[in-house]
Amino acid sequence: MRVRLVNILSALLLISLYSCSDDSISSGNSSGDVVAARLSLLSTSAAETDAVENVSAYRFYGGILTEVFETLEPGTDGVVSLKPSAMSGNVYFMINAGNLVSGRGFEVGVTSESDFQAMTAGADEMVSGGMFLSGMSTISRQTSSVAVAMKRSVARIDISSPINNLSVNSVKVKNVCPKGYVLEGGNGGEIPQPVDMVKDYADSPLTAAEETLFYLPHQEGNNFEVEIMVTSSGSWHRLKTVLPDISRNKVYTLKVYADGEDFRVKVVEASWQEGDGTTSDGLRNAFVDVDNSVLSDGIRVNETRDSVFIPSWETNFSLAISGELGSTVNVDGLVKGVDVTVSRSGNLDNVCSLNVNSSNKMIGSVDGYMYVNVHNGDALRGRVVLVFLANPVKMQGQLSFDGNYVCDFGRYIDGELAVLSVPDDKTIRLEFDENSPEWMKLEETADGTYRILGGWRPNDADADGRIQEGRILISDVSGVHNETYTVKRQNWGLPVVNINGTWWCKYNLRGNVKDFTDQILVSNDPARGGSIADYLAECTDDEYLNVLGDQYQAGNRDGLKLKNDGTGFLFDGYSTKTDNFGTLAPGYMAPDGYEIPDYDDYRFFTWGTDCNLGYFNPGAFNNGLGQRLNFSVVEREAMFLGYEYGNVTFYDFEYEGEHLVLCGLGHQWSETGISKKMIQFATYGNSGSTWLIEGYSKTDGRGNWFKFAASNAQKTRTIRCVKSPVEYIY
Repeated sequence: MRVRLVNILSALLLISLYSCSDDSISSGNSSGDVVAARLSLLSTSAAETDAVENVSAYRFYGGILTEVFETLEPGTDGVVSLKPSAMSGNVYFMINAGNLVSGRGFEVGVTSESDFQAMTAGADEMVSGGMFLSGMSTISRQTSSVAVAMKRSVARIDISSPINNLSVNSVKVKNVCPKGYVLEGGNGGEIPQPVDMVKDYADSPLTAAEETLFYLPHQEGNNFEVEIMVTSSGSWHRLKTVLPDISRNKVYTLKVYADGEDFRVKVVEASWQEGDGTTSDGLRNAFVDVDNSVLSDGIRVNETRDSVFIPSWETNFSLAISGELGSTVNVDGLVKGVDVTVSRSGNLDNVCSLNVNSSNKMIGSVDGYMYVNVHNGDALRGRVVLVFLANPVKMQGQLSFDGNYVCDFGRYIDGELAVLSVPDDKTIRLEFDENSPEWMKLEETADGTYRILGGWRPNDADADGRIQEGRILISDVSGVHNETYTVKRQNWGLPVVNINGTWWCKYNLRGNVKDFTDQILVSNDPARGGSIADYLAECTDDEYLNVLGDQYQAGNRDGLKLKNDGTGFLFDGYSTKTDNFGTLAPGYMAPDGYEIPDYDDYRFFTWGTDCNLGYFNPGAFNNGLGQRLNFSVVEREAMFLGYEYGNVTFYDFEYEGEHLVLCGLGHQWSETGISKKMIQFATYGNSGSTWLIEGYSKTDGRGNWFKFAASNAQKTRTIRCVKSPVEYIY
């Protein structure tokens, strides 16, 4: 028996429980109760199937299949009856199940409900024997009636391309599974790897038409990219979009539209109901009445009058929407900075008037969509799309503006802040307050984009955390539609010296490696304007200890302070579990804008990997690159924290008049052991070895060895940073 599927909105099974005589549907009924299920069935389009091939039901109790009702005959009023042997359990109703279910060998008393829910099938199986629908209800003696939503197990993907001068050549939906769960909420079954689904129109391109592309099972969690190849006037265009999670009983329409010669695609999602999707002629029964609309500058309406394109600048306007008499309107979608109000139209030819206020869309925004849905009764009869165009200036990078058009990094940052693509009808420039340094730079590239660079000033006396501000000004070439974006950062800097093109920090780190306030800054440099070597030779022990800084273990950004409990010196906080400086990102254990040196940085100050500096004061050598360096090895005795620390040594290297002084407190190598004269430097790029100075006092006579040697990660390190490369020095 074939029954037309009707009542397209609610898709319900209304199950009435009442007593009647045995109709031989099922044997062994001890209760005498009969379930009458009034089927309010979903409609499908003529493109699929319009018939019910069969209705069946499966009852589970205690997690086991208890009864099967394979052939339920709907009456002329749509009622099917079944007589369960007991009024309890979960009943799964199915329409057009055919061999999709019955051919799987499910057995009463054997098949578990979890195995039933794990049932999978391909999308083609779910539609080939008539569109498959299912729903579940729990029955009991206390239940007088229940409503069960019947849903298709697949989603439908449609294409809509109403443009006469545009041809769709192919559609690809990426990373989708052609097989999925038959029942809603199914799990535990085997799902194959995702594939790409392709519809090729090479032999007959789709022009000014709509059709269904694919049926797909319910699936979530993947990035369902869509790629559509179209041609217009001999030119090829690749359109891209992304599908949301693909849900059963939903229709996803890939709607191609034009904005002049700019072709785009959007996804319109709707419940699978009669009148929804692209297979319904009714979607054309709503459009923009341009003559009765009040459109402001820059607003465009497409040829079919079902899409309105709103520019990125601030604007307000009103739209008259025309549709069938008696229609109702609702607006879906949310776009930041947009307010839409709907009122009845005073014109008898129009169903409503929309008043739209749209604020300026800032750079970095994306297109936004709102949908004006026109219903006649319960049926969707038309849709007008409002496309709020993104700011035409495209931006990539680290800039991100708040609602006040401000990007406040709240820290120090330099380097490339953003890359902007600016249309030919726009201009861009930077602006700074009077007497403020131009710490940002605008650089045009060969491909016509603009780079915004954050700069750095070596040994900047103002690099004490004060706020630096600059503004990005964008406008039309005519000077209208002006936009101002403010960029702020904190200005911090460490004292540095340039040795052979590398900017070395003059002092070791102390405290938290990311906290500039813990460090020796340009503003509090104890040897400012003079020689660090001279300062260290003459300063007090407390001042010397301050310059030597803290010890560090990779991963712990807080410095380990020297301590003495009366039995000896150690570093507070030492741990046997640590990361590795050689493999951590070079900027992880350094202030913003600085980094851990690598092998080559330290190699400059040696002529090999195991060099004895002796006790020369002064001395000289040629490094491994043949460059001539002068150096001095300087000793002094020190008392730290009230205890005799002993002999300490610093090493002053000079190249072309610039000095770098290396020093340190030695290192801790175990929970109880410290080597006072062996300075282990933190280096990046090698996990098993590091640069170190193995020092001995002059009275010992074994020299001072600057070497690259094996060293485990647990040994503490002295951190002397270098400035990260920066393009713009102001």
